[in-house]
Amino acid sequence: MKKRLGIIMVGVLLAGIATITYAKTEREKKNEPKNRNAVLDALKAAGEKHFPEKMKVRDIGSIKMETTYYHVYSGTLKEGGYRAIVFNNKPEYLGFYFIAEYEPSGYEDGGSKEGYILIDLENGGDEERIRIKQDGPADQATIDGVKSYFVKAPEKKVKAFEKPEGEGSGDSLEPVFRNWTITKGVEKLKVRAIYVSQTFGTVTLRSEAAGRENSFPISSISKEDKEYIKQYK
Repeated sequence: MKKRLGIIMVGVLLAGIATITYAKTEREKKNEPKNRNAVLDALKAAGEKHFPEKMKVRDIGSIKMETTYYHVYSGTLKEGGYRAIVFNNKPEYLGFYFIAEYEPSGYEDGGSKEGYILIDLENGGDEERIRIKQDGPADQATIDGVKSYFVKAPEKKVKAFEKPEGEGSGDSLEPVFRNWTITKGVEKLKVRAIYVSQTFGTVTLRSEAAGRENSFPISSISKEDKEYIKQYK
């Protein structure tokens, strides 16, 4: 009887040690950016597209997966709109979703294989969710019927087909993201976008920040922009 009791007590003790070790391991896995300055530094290092002027950043929380975490931040843009900013657990900056009207409000651990960034639609408590999978953010999400594409952080090495801003003439016809000037009434708007197509006196551009396509009269773009699009006729 004493021997059996001793075996049981040893088993309980080992189970307790295993539980403590497992919990400690789980805590050690979480590795979010150290502080707000670390987040800002990572965004700045990714370039102006990822850290526009006077964007305000706040912490949303860490989404727990089966083997890792994803760390989420909200960015409020000076010109309007929001971003859901995502870091992995190394922690490395991965990229962002642009959300035109609604601010990311929280997060949810959806299970071991996925979690969610919560978007408060401000209409009776309704929420949308952006899914984050075990292997990273989805390529796109739909917020209140509007698609939002995940804008990835730049790779450490520039790919061969990526060229500095303003290039695109000459032998290569590969469009690049560049700054466009569009006149609307008395206003001159600066737009960061990539050429998509042109037809019947209009040019279609895709916004770098939002991933949306919009068409503009060719007469409304600058002289420099008109010269640029001639190569794509």
